[in-house]
Amino acid sequence: MTRTHQLMTIGEYATAISTSQVTLKAVEYCSVHPKNEIEFYCETCQVPVCTNCTIVKHRIPEHVHRDLKDAADEYLTELKAMVDKLKVKEQEAEKNKTLAKQIHTDLTEQCSREERKVRMKAEEIIKKIKREEQRLIDELKNNYKMKIKRAAADIDEMELKHGNIKSAGNYIETLVHHGNAAQLLSTKGDVGTRIKQLITMETTAKAEHDDFIFTPHDDFSEHGILGILKSQYGIEISKCTVENIPKQLWKGDSADLLITIRDSTGKQVIPKQPVKAKVRKPGASWEDINVADNRDGTHRVTVAGQLDGKYQVTMTIGDQPIPGCPVIIPVIKGLVKTIGSQGSAEGQYNKPWSVAINKDRDIVTADTGNNRLKITTREGEFKKILEFTQLKKPFTPRDIAISSDNTYHSLDSNNKQVVVSDENGHVIRCFGQNELKDPYGIGISPVDGNVYVTDFGEKCVRVYTQHGKYLRSFGSEGKGQGQFKWPWGVVIATTGMVFVADYDNKRIQVFNADDQYLYSFDCQSGDGKMRYPRGIAIENDKYVYVTTDFPSSLLKFESSGKFVCRIDSDSDGLDCPTGIALTDDVPCRVVVADTANHCIKVFVQ
Repeated sequence: MTRTHQLMTIGEYATAISTSQVTLKAVEYCSVHPKNEIEFYCETCQVPVCTNCTIVKHRIPEHVHRDLKDAADEYLTELKAMVDKLKVKEQEAEKNKTLAKQIHTDLTEQCSREERKVRMKAEEIIKKIKREEQRLIDELKNNYKMKIKRAAADIDEMELKHGNIKSAGNYIETLVHHGNAAQLLSTKGDVGTRIKQLITMETTAKAEHDDFIFTPHDDFSEHGILGILKSQYGIEISKCTVENIPKQLWKGDSADLLITIRDSTGKQVIPKQPVKAKVRKPGASWEDINVADNRDGTHRVTVAGQLDGKYQVTMTIGDQPIPGCPVIIPVIKGLVKTIGSQGSAEGQYNKPWSVAINKDRDIVTADTGNNRLKITTREGEFKKILEFTQLKKPFTPRDIAISSDNTYHSLDSNNKQVVVSDENGHVIRCFGQNELKDPYGIGISPVDGNVYVTDFGEKCVRVYTQHGKYLRSFGSEGKGQGQFKWPWGVVIATTGMVFVADYDNKRIQVFNADDQYLYSFDCQSGDGKMRYPRGIAIENDKYVYVTTDFPSSLLKFESSGKFVCRIDSDSDGLDCPTGIALTDDVPCRVVVADTANHCIKVFVQ
């Protein structure tokens, strides 16, 4: 019974216990040779064996034997390592199990929260609808209250008149059929007078029957009302109004004037008479313009400011002029808006160097002195600020270009690189650190999407892919063709032609898509003065706009180089203008970074 047991004396056991060396292990015997202890391990067959097994079935050299204890110790080490790995895996599984439980809990709670939001929103909308329903019903009842009372009075009056007529008729019929000659003749005067009175009596109801009709709106969420009650009753011209009249329009903009038709009580009504409008543009005669009927008692008249000067607009209802007509609307050009002032607050700038227009038609400004990009609407209302604080040195944007997918490419002069980010300021990549020495201008080709960067210090233009791979450079220092002396702004036409502002050479140089020099033209204004070009932009491949220095100005050229006009004036006070961007309006608005004045200026031609 105990032949597989390890035996020791009580003294040996006590010694082993005191020295912590107890290793009680059972002796294993071979299943093939029961009298033999297992002493070896056959690595070939991967089974424990006894001495006889190594001679009979597991013979050398076909089989490789090892000492059983050595093999067991080695496997024990492997097992311990696997156990350690299992513990790590167990901890990972336990962690993920806890995470899964948390996710389950979070999802359940989130579902409940969103369900509550849905119910709350539904209840809110239902309450609004109920309030709107009650408002319309109350308005309807109020409108019909007096009319119904007058109609009831009409019924009483008509019943009385009808009774008198019927009574007189019955009396006359009785007299005709049953009266004698004396009776007939004796009542002749009274009956005749009475009949004449009844025949000429007014029997038309006096109650007004102008209808108030409910017309539903298609979108409750947009208007917040279920509909409107419309009256077909007559209008009161003195109570009709024209609203949304702008104090002025920028050239190329339009305004929607709103005509509201009202009755004598001031309620909005639908007119039976035609509503017309005419406009007189500067230096022209009166001409008809379209009037859009909103079918709710209001009409819309759109005035487009195509020419600068005063526009006159007159509106009539049934040939009667609406009070306040004609309306005078000035249409202006030149400097139409100045955005911002010096400082670091949301509505301020510190040496803005460049501007660009994003997909939302907002103005994105490289606010260099404040180490940030700032985004405003075209009207100058603040939207957001983007700051890249994770860079090695403070972010100092000198120029910015926006790709067709609305990705921002900011030229960071302090880190000598291009910082690529999304519209929310999340950095996607940076590139150019190995090549750029003093980057000044950046442009993106609409043909292949390549990024062009002017290197002010190296007197060349470098070309990258949008993923940041350096492709090539062109140009060198000098005054010859294809040479630069401080290249500044760069812009690429849809044909692939590259326009570079060659600052100290006072010219614009033009290259083809293969970087080959084509031609150049002097940056000369209409007064013959040579100017130093900085920023540059192109409109529909036809016109090139340039900001210049010494003196500061905003110039327009044909793409061939022929001078067109100076857009700004001395009174506009540009001081070291740099970046320039064009909007998609017709005519386009020219947005300029007025660097030394710490603001953005918008011009209309």
